[in-house]
Amino acid sequence: MGLEGTAVSNGSACTAASIDPSHVLLAMGLNETEAFSCLRFSLGRFNTEADITTTVKAVKEVMESLRALV
Repeated sequence: MGLEGTAVSNGSACTAASIDPSHVLLAMGLNETEAFSCLRFSLGRFNTEADITTTVKAVKEVMESLRALV
């Protein structure tokens, strides 16, 4: 999809190396399942608006594909 330069991971930055759910997300009121289901997108100084638009479009397409499976 041409998403080079897009950084995405699950959870929060404070638990990037942990298998436990993020204490920050839990403190925000999410349960463990929701906390494990979160995605974190990281931007750098060289990311452009076009990068963000491409990423949002790709996420929408993936979500639509996943929803069609249910």
